[in-house]
Amino acid sequence: MKHRGILFGCMFILALAVVYLQPVFFQHASDSSFFSENPVKAPTTMNYETIKADGLANAIGEPVSDFEEDYGLPVRTYRTGYDFEVRVYNQLDDQQYIEINTDGESVQAIKVIGAGGSSLTPFSMGMTLTELTDLTMIYPNFSLKQNDRTISFELMEEDMNYRPLVAFDNGTFAVLFFDHVSSKLQAISYLDQTTLLKLAPYPLTEGERPLFQTSQTISPEQAGLDKETLSFVIIEKMRNVQMLETYSSNLDTQKEAAALLTEFTENISDHITSQRIHSYQKALSSEKTSNFNLTTDEWQELLADQEITATATIFEAPVYDPTFSILSWFSDPAMADRLSHEGPEKIGIAFSEENMVVLVQEQEEETEASTTNDIQ
Repeated sequence: MKHRGILFGCMFILALAVVYLQPVFFQHASDSSFFSENPVKAPTTMNYETIKADGLANAIGEPVSDFEEDYGLPVRTYRTGYDFEVRVYNQLDDQQYIEINTDGESVQAIKVIGAGGSSLTPFSMGMTLTELTDLTMIYPNFSLKQNDRTISFELMEEDMNYRPLVAFDNGTFAVLFFDHVSSKLQAISYLDQTTLLKLAPYPLTEGERPLFQTSQTISPEQAGLDKETLSFVIIEKMRNVQMLETYSSNLDTQKEAAALLTEFTENISDHITSQRIHSYQKALSSEKTSNFNLTTDEWQELLADQEITATATIFEAPVYDPTFSILSWFSDPAMADRLSHEGPEKIGIAFSEENMVVLVQEQEEETEASTTNDIQ
């Protein structure tokens, strides 16, 4: 009996030792298991590194005359009302849409939708984010020098997944737009540093962005008409990529879009709070950290006030480059859903300086067929 008591005591002490010392002896194994399921992300303080410039990245900054030796004269020019215009080229083939931003002298940005004759090396339309990470790390933080000042910005998680930024060793950049459903590359925007900073597609963390200058050679009304036409073309291009039905362009819907934009911009305090007005004004300033969009509740109140119906709506400011903004929308899950409905719908688009409204309505059976011509 005495020996059994001693044996029990020894077993009890050994059990306590195993329980309390287990974390010490098995700590390494536990940590290894945890990190294998949750890989450590790249440090958020790491600044970006460049990759070798190739393909269209080498055309950024070159004279427009040199670019047009390869692409011919533009088939259409759109004026933006700012210190650049948009020129469209499609001589290579019908599968690829190409446009540039230019001040008339040099190429400041090139936007490409679809695969075709132009060299997108090292990228390719339809590539996945995983394939992109085989080429380069996707960096969250960028610090750039502009006129002896540092301007820094940070890509959020959604940006890194759908709109990553790649830097080239010739000082140019590319924003890659991935489809939010298939996660495949569907468009690219190559651009110089100044254009990138002016557009400010990612939240600023340091410094102030340079601003676009208003053009004195075109009226705001005419610039708005040009941008409305360009926007319709780009939205249709992106819907074609997704094999969706063409929108109908309807005069009544267009008028209602313009009425909504006028009502909001001229009576802004009637529709949003003073805090939201401050957010709107900051979005237009050099301190911009994000674009301004009307919320669902704000849209519902505005539509009810104007007695207008809609299946989808967008208000965004600032929109300086319609193509860049629309490509961003189609890579944003929330925004893309508004422009990806199946079935017949009609669309109206309105601009007032840097403010843009898109109004999508249900297509009635008796509505006349689209009167919009393919003008790309």
